Amino acid sequence: MVILGGGPAGAALALALRRAGVARVALLHRRAGGAFCIGESVAPGIAPLLRRLGLPDDLERCGHSPYHGNRSLWGGVTAVDDFLHRGLGHGWHLDRAKFDAWLRDAAAASGARLITPARLEAITRGRNGWHLSIRQNGRTIDHSATIMVDASGRRAALGAFLGVTRRRCDTLVAIATVVPGAAPGLGTLSLIEAVPDGWWYAAALPSGAALVSLMTDHDLARSGGGLRCPEAFSAAWAATHELARRVPPTKMAGNISIFPAHTQFVEHAAGPGWLSIGDALLALDPLTSSGITGAMEDACAAAETICSWLGSTRPGDRSVAAAAHARRATHTLRRYMAERHRLYAAECRWADRPFWQRRSAGWSGVRAR
Repeated sequence: MVILGGGPAGAALALALRRAGVARVALLHRRAGGAFCIGESVAPGIAPLLRRLGLPDDLERCGHSPYHGNRSLWGGVTAVDDFLHRGLGHGWHLDRAKFDAWLRDAAAASGARLITPARLEAITRGRNGWHLSIRQNGRTIDHSATIMVDASGRRAALGAFLGVTRRRCDTLVAIATVVPGAAPGLGTLSLIEAVPDGWWYAAALPSGAALVSLMTDHDLARSGGGLRCPEAFSAAWAATHELARRVPPTKMAGNISIFPAHTQFVEHAAGPGWLSIGDALLALDPLTSSGITGAMEDACAAAETICSWLGSTRPGDRSVAAAAHARRATHTLRRYMAERHRLYAAECRWADRPFWQRRSAGWSGVRAR
């Protein structure tokens, strides 16, 4: 079988399948090395997932640092949500590139075939499964598989090939920069601060730097000269209250990157010989702080579905397993949409501003099949 995507969802699935005894697992990862990426915090729920995959849950030994909760300025109220006070233990502030590479290396060490850097050039579907053409280091590799898993992130490469409809719920983007030496101002808490056109997020990185990002809609980011401009970004940062006090803005914000952060889901979660997981299935708003954990939960659940497919000779049993995967996706989607609406509804100070108006209505009738 082939997994498209070597992020946390794909790597965790490869590892789970190998631990379950699946003999042939190939993991395709597009990029070698570790480019700067958003998504550097993971909540306490990661610990049981790591143990389930046979991995240590003390990530400090792997170069990551404890994450004890969130400080927020939301709805006009400053508050601290301490994980320890809720009996949850602590999460982790990650060196994200190192964490993702660690998961891929663990999958490869378990016997999965890691193909990287790899670009999927073509895919066809025949009576006996899937046939792929993969470009790696200037040459083309032919590969076959009985089962395909889409773990390719928001681009949902397999779903796009199959013509599966993607539904985008907003146009949220993260405009982000890394500030060297700024971690002490944040301590072990992440910071969230609502503003008229979105919300700011900051977290300490294990390197001692701080990640600072503004979450706003794509059109709002482009208005007024564009917030990707260092001067405009720094000015918006300086207008904050809690963030500017704890991480003072630099005169020039440095290298600024922009990442998609919109909510998106596919209308079909699985079909004959394929399924989707992680962001390729349901891409979450960072405000819910559940992206990495949710992706790895998807992987563990998908491993059970795939093992049931491989262990059955009756098409009816495979259909039942696919339907169960889709029901789980629908349940996750509805629960997430309700939580997303609850969180945004708690901020009422700028109800007349486009960013908040767009999030004032809840979603209903969502379903992944």
